[in-house]
Amino acid sequence: MTIISLLLVLLVERVTTKSQYWQFEFYFNKLVKAFKKEDLEESSKSYWWLGSIILPVFVVYILVQQLAGGLIELVASTAILMVCVGCPAVRATYKCFLQAANRGDIEACSLYAEQLGNSDEGIESFGRNLVWQNYLHYAAVILWFTALGAAGALLYVLSREMNKQLKLNSHPEAIDADKLLYVLDWVPVRITALGFLLVGHFSRAFPIWFGYLLDPQIDAKSLLLNVAKQAEEIEPDEKDCTEEPCTLVRLAKRNVMFILVAIALLTLSGWIN
Repeated sequence: MTIISLLLVLLVERVTTKSQYWQFEFYFNKLVKAFKKEDLEESSKSYWWLGSIILPVFVVYILVQQLAGGLIELVASTAILMVCVGCPAVRATYKCFLQAANRGDIEACSLYAEQLGNSDEGIESFGRNLVWQNYLHYAAVILWFTALGAAGALLYVLSREMNKQLKLNSHPEAIDADKLLYVLDWVPVRITALGFLLVGHFSRAFPIWFGYLLDPQIDAKSLLLNVAKQAEEIEPDEKDCTEEPCTLVRLAKRNVMFILVAIALLTLSGWIN
C-alpha cells in the first residue's frame, strides 16, 4: 500500500494544483492560532510545542492501526500523505523566478531568491535552496511515510513547521526543536544524499557523502547541499541565471524517482510491507 499511496499522491501533485484544504500549512496555521500569543513568545520552557506534535501523531497512528489492512486505510493514509507532501508556495516562487529570468529582470530574480532564504548569497543560492526545499517537502516526507506510514509523515512535517514557527518568534525552545529535527533528519538526509551520488556524478560525490556519513557535527542542510553540488556539474553562465536552479531541480527530481523505484523494489522483495 505504501508505494500505491506514494504514486497516487505524486501523480496528483504533478498534474494539478492543490487547493488550500490539501496543504499542510493551512491546518498548521490553525493549530498555531489555537495557542495564545504569549505561548509563542514566552521565555519559560513548557514544551507545549512537543505535545502539539506528539498528540496528533498518536491520534493518526491509532486511527490507521484501527483501519489496518483495508481499503479505508489506503484512502486515509493517502489523504494524509497528500496534505503532508509538497509546497505550492515554493513551486510558485520557482515559476516566477524562471519567468523573471526569461524577461531578463535580474532584480526580480534576486527578490525571488531571497524568499527561499540566504538573502546574502542572492541568485547564486537559489538552486541550492530549491534542492533543500525539495528534501524538506518531498524526500524526507516520503522516507518517513515509508518507515512509519501516515503517522511518520505527520511527525516530520509537524516537527519541521513547529521548528520554523519557533524560530520565527525567536522562542528559546527553538533550540530543542532544532535538536528534534536534527534527529529526524539524520537517516533521511543521508539516504537522500546517497541518491544524489547514484543518479549524479558518483566518483565526485561519494568522498563527500562518505566523509559526512557518521559525522555528528554536520547539519542536514550542509550535508545535502555539499553532496548535491558535487553530484551535478554546473557550467557557470553569467548571462543565464536559470542554469544552476534548473540543473539542480532536475537532479532533485531524478533523486525522488530513484527513491520511489528503490521503495518499489523493496516492497516487491518483501522488505517493506
